[in-house]
Amino acid sequence: DSLSISDNADDKFWLMAKALRRFTESAYSKGALPLSGTIPDMKADTKSYIALQRVYKQKADQDKAELAEHLREILKASGLPQTYVSQPEIDAFCKNTHRLRLLRMTPVHAELKSGPANTEDLKHSEALFPYVMFRSSGIFFDKHAKYPGVVVVEDEVSDMDADKLVEKDAAELSSIGNGLLNSWGMSDQTVPESLAAEFARSGCDELHNIASLSGGMIAQEAIKLITHQYVPANNLCIIDGANAKIHTIKV
Repeated sequence: DSLSISDNADDKFWLMAKALRRFTESAYSKGALPLSGTIPDMKADTKSYIALQRVYKQKADQDKAELAEHLREILKASGLPQTYVSQPEIDAFCKNTHRLRLLRMTPVHAELKSGPANTEDLKHSEALFPYVMFRSSGIFFDKHAKYPGVVVVEDEVSDMDADKLVEKDAAELSSIGNGLLNSWGMSDQTVPESLAAEFARSGCDELHNIASLSGGMIAQEAIKLITHQYVPANNLCIIDGANAKIHTIKV
């Protein structure tokens, strides 16, 4: 109910969201969301289906009227005209309340500065060690101006020297990763040496198939955010091409 003092005080969506909150807290709804009026797929004869459809529509219309009444009170208290939100907008909102999701995103700079906030879920996720390795690679880059395993073009190194370089970088990467785990209160976890070695061996290469998949996913997520349709990933997404898995978790 602090909407009146927020920056979204005249945003139609948040006005309807505030009305929805009052609707669910009212004695009328008893905590239930407005009925969409859409009957789920089912097997029925025509007569029974039409009768059930009529009942669903009547209840959905009652729910819309109840929510609209709460909205009118909010508009009046906010000094906005009663026509500020149109009936079709109310109809669409009520029809889709079951699909509404509120996502609290974490700014990247805040995460990088203070570490993940959701350490408990991350600790039990398959994304833990890949996430630690990506963070460790970033710290490695800040220190050496190159990613682990990358051979600087100007340096002349033999194949044997390159192998030693990878081993050396993998050991440092593993050390950085374990340090991060300790700072996050996960001292009982240890970065697998094989994963650190693989990160160093790959030299931050971008395989064309994974890059193509990543680009498509990023474009899809951008469309979700722009159109406000469907639920975007929040907020960590790791593509594990070696095991054909995608890990998503909020950190």
